[in-house]
Amino acid sequence: MRNGVNPEKLKNEKLPVFLHRVIVPVFIPNLEDEYYLNHLEVFEKFLGQLIRTLNLQTTAITLINNNSCDEIAGVIEKYRPAIDKLVWYAENKGKVFPVLQEARSAAEAFITITDADVLFYEGWEQAVFKVFASCPKAGVVAPLPSPALAFYENTAVFSDQYLTCGIAYKKLMSDVEAELYLAGMGNDSLLNRENRKYSWKERQYVLKNANALIGCGHFVATYRSELFEAKKNQPLIKFKNGLEREFIDSLSDEKGYYRLSTVETYAYHMANNLDEHSRSFILEKENKVSEDLIQRAGYSTRSLLPWKLRKLVFRIIKRLFKL
Repeated sequence: MRNGVNPEKLKNEKLPVFLHRVIVPVFIPNLEDEYYLNHLEVFEKFLGQLIRTLNLQTTAITLINNNSCDEIAGVIEKYRPAIDKLVWYAENKGKVFPVLQEARSAAEAFITITDADVLFYEGWEQAVFKVFASCPKAGVVAPLPSPALAFYENTAVFSDQYLTCGIAYKKLMSDVEAELYLAGMGNDSLLNRENRKYSWKERQYVLKNANALIGCGHFVATYRSELFEAKKNQPLIKFKNGLEREFIDSLSDEKGYYRLSTVETYAYHMANNLDEHSRSFILEKENKVSEDLIQRAGYSTRSLLPWKLRKLVFRIIKRLFKL
């Protein structure tokens, strides 16, 4: 039998309202295997830097622990006060399945999905939301230049903008940004274009009205959360090449949005070792995103062409103009 009234009912406390949510899946099962040997310091650098660069008044963190080892759990506990939601799986569920669970239920207008080995720079949120605010058709924005992915799941931007001269092909990304990208990815050939006159380092496709590069990857990117609405399908296996493309990357283009990236570097891929750049990097100043900017970024429009027609137009443009 109940005795009295639950005191929580009398507090009348307000729930915090966020505009942006960062979703982080992490799986580091041990620190003994060669691949995971240095993951502890990488993860601690990642989580500490992520928290320091966020505006925690507008942005919340969801951390998905895929049953990582005790040492990683200790790092999570250290930063627990800054983590809004902690999901703890009894076994590793992979990346795509747990991310979809959180993205599809998020109340925020924007979602950033990031791997747990990214070094964030000050001002990354502000830079990303400036792109969204300047281009209502932006569906996904990466906080680092990604020109080599210009054609990846990106029919909408070319079918909308190429014939109307909304796209420029020029050098906008600096050589410094290019070298940072290559160093972080650990592959010097990623910006090559063997069958074209210019490499991605020499020229990039630029969306003129947004001062943004065309192209976006998926190890870190910010999405309009509406992209995940009305989707119920789930992956049936934990890991497989193409899962992220099928369940996450394709959503923006299907709905008529663009995949873009910032011109300057605001995130660096540390991978499984702290290199000299990662070790020496220090947060110089605070550059927090404003609530007003995120709200302005919330306005969106879409490409009017149906997806199948856009794919056809894109193929014709790409072949006719030898993009």
